[in-house]
Amino acid sequence: MKEIAEPTNINERISSIDILRGFALLGIILVNALGFNASFFDFGGFYNSLPDEFQKHFYTIYISLTADKFIFLFGFLFGYGTYLQFNKFNELKGNFTKFFSRRMFVLFLFGVAHILFLWAGDILLCYSIAGFVLLLFHKLPSKWILLFAILFYFFIAVWLILSVWIHLPDPMTSTYTEGLAQAKIVYANGNYFDCLKLRLQEYFAFRNINTFYYLPKIIGIAIFGFLASKYNLHQKVAEKKLRWSLILIGTITIGTIAYFGYEKIVDFKSPFANAEYMFGYEFMNIFIASSYLLFIMLLASTDVIAKFLKPIGLMGRMSLTNYIMQSIILSLIFYGWGFGLFGQTKVTNVVMIALCVYSFQVILNSIWFTFYKQGPLEKLWRTLSYKKSKK
Repeated sequence: MKEIAEPTNINERISSIDILRGFALLGIILVNALGFNASFFDFGGFYNSLPDEFQKHFYTIYISLTADKFIFLFGFLFGYGTYLQFNKFNELKGNFTKFFSRRMFVLFLFGVAHILFLWAGDILLCYSIAGFVLLLFHKLPSKWILLFAILFYFFIAVWLILSVWIHLPDPMTSTYTEGLAQAKIVYANGNYFDCLKLRLQEYFAFRNINTFYYLPKIIGIAIFGFLASKYNLHQKVAEKKLRWSLILIGTITIGTIAYFGYEKIVDFKSPFANAEYMFGYEFMNIFIASSYLLFIMLLASTDVIAKFLKPIGLMGRMSLTNYIMQSIILSLIFYGWGFGLFGQTKVTNVVMIALCVYSFQVILNSIWFTFYKQGPLEKLWRTLSYKKSKK
């Protein structure tokens, strides 16, 4: 059977979704820069032992407002785009399963290459697996899709409850203090192959938290995005701005209460304390992240503001290229085969580096799209994804 669907035309793109992707990329680099500056062997330990009290407090507030919130946005948009593709293939009677399986396989290869050549904190591998899971659920009734989204998103709480009665792998730690000491030497001073060897060890140390925490959560977030796209969230927000502004106020209120209160409801003497804590943490995340999402979507649905945010939208149009580019630049800045700035103790400096890199990308993207219609990796991905099947 011939696949008759074609890549999305520029005029068919949804500007508010591109702008959201652009902002998600800003959040991603603001968090990932901290990851490039420290090792997953003991990420929290590194930043919680900073010598300067101001930097330590700044990190605590900063990470609580960014960590996992922009992963939520990125994953949500991944699911959102998946439904748009599914709907297009459905209308044109194309073979979506074959197309999307090929697309996710290519994304899987991008993820493997990202881990091997650049960074242990890759997220593309998880997205590719989430895409294959979406294929299993995409034709189910909405109520079942929502149920699966909730179960996957809060999977960590269920896992931690079960671990009280059953011996299960610990999903919440990759801490290896000796590895951090080694990382401070190798990542700051080692050559490319020294960094490569240690990065693979680091990724292996991170296997439990990737498998039992991040992967199920990303699957759940992607399903949320798929369902929101099914009901044309971007269009509803644009048409009913007042209603969604009130909803935004509600999500901010709940998110704020959860932000300051979720730890207070945990009984730390209970064997279920870890499960209670993670449920509260993820509950808080979903409302804080949804507040970011709705706020940006409301801004982007206003024509005047959307024109002003067009450079951010261009970032979103080639999000894959920009995501990989961020890793290349940050690797060059922080690793020994580049400038070797790994292990900075001033979080404010790391944040400034991230903002400078993002600003550079915004300028570069604006120049790029005056000559080309899509990013280089997007072009490669689409070429391989939309490859026609022979009769």
